[in-house]
Amino acid sequence: MYCSDVLRAQYRNLATQLDAHTLAVHMYERNALTLRELQSIQFLKDRPVEAAETLLNIIMDQPDAVYLCFLDVLKHIGQQHVYQRLVEDGYKGQYGSYYSACS
Repeated sequence: MYCSDVLRAQYRNLATQLDAHTLAVHMYERNALTLRELQSIQFLKDRPVEAAETLLNIIMDQPDAVYLCFLDVLKHIGQQHVYQRLVEDGYKGQYGSYYSACS
């Protein structure tokens, strides 16, 4: 299963559970998001569901390495429950490897 399939399957739940602002900052710091993408999420600070949807849409349009970075950041910002659900639902990346996911 591809990362976009996993995200699509969980999209509605993720949109209400993700801390998109914190995720986006950490992903930007790891060079997984551009400044423009980060700003588009920060712009939605008063609309957390829309911010999460924006982040998910960005991730679904990116290479697998960005999804793997997303998973890694989830583990490190206290959203392990979301990480666990995504990993259990399918795509973990080639060989389940996260070491090269983020810069």
